[in-house]
Amino acid sequence: MIVESAEDTIKLSGDLTSNQWEAIRTVAAILLKKHPRGVVVDCEGIRFCTPDGAQTFFDMMTHIESRKARIIVANVPEHCKEVLQHVPEVRSGLAIADSVEEARHSLELLDELTVVNSRPPHTTGKLVLSLTGGPADPYATSLAAAIAERRQLAVVAVYPLVVPRALPKSTPMRDEEDAAADALQKAKNALDGRGLLVEPTLERTRSVPSALQKVTQDAAGRAVVVALPAEDPAKGEPLKTVKGLLTSITAELILVREPGPQTDTEQEAR
Repeated sequence: MIVESAEDTIKLSGDLTSNQWEAIRTVAAILLKKHPRGVVVDCEGIRFCTPDGAQTFFDMMTHIESRKARIIVANVPEHCKEVLQHVPEVRSGLAIADSVEEARHSLELLDELTVVNSRPPHTTGKLVLSLTGGPADPYATSLAAAIAERRQLAVVAVYPLVVPRALPKSTPMRDEEDAAADALQKAKNALDGRGLLVEPTLERTRSVPSALQKVTQDAAGRAVVVALPAEDPAKGEPLKTVKGLLTSITAELILVREPGPQTDTEQEAR
């Protein structure tokens, strides 16, 4: 087995017939120092893989995730995927991308948004703003900005990206990730324009309430403003999300939905 590194990528080639984690550990450590969000593992050169060799991915995954980073493997040959499917710990937790470019796109998603303000304003705490990429976002953002200004709070703008339970949480989902980046960029632009300190965050999760519970606890959020999803009777939304939030969020909670169509009386009043 040959182990090489280039930029944020570990390249594996040859026969993977035994656990090679110890041979990879040093390379992974160096890459994580340069790319703390995570690393890509290019498997295109793997000629042969056994269950013992597949344990390499489990140890690599365990170590990298313990560093609060992500690992995404790419260009996995079909014969190797078949072996990975028979290693339960790897099958359920290892994120697989079709290409290195797709994996890198997923890892670098928020890099352009997380520019730290060199002279951050004084704050007394944090407010959590949850986005959906839907029509309620601008109303929730405007309300969050008003509250943050009045109370001198920093804003943690979070997009809960719901990953289906059949997939590992770190699986790249390009369309959904691009929608998240767009929603976070719009919110950041609006909040930056009002001189507020903003921390954009993408939280990969199984449900919106569980994601916001975690983010609120981690940030010691004093208030949570949630843009509710659009009405969808088939999914029970937004009532499903509302019920989950009411049972999981103990901080001050403000729910925002897009305004409904104006009535004739309202239009005449204007």
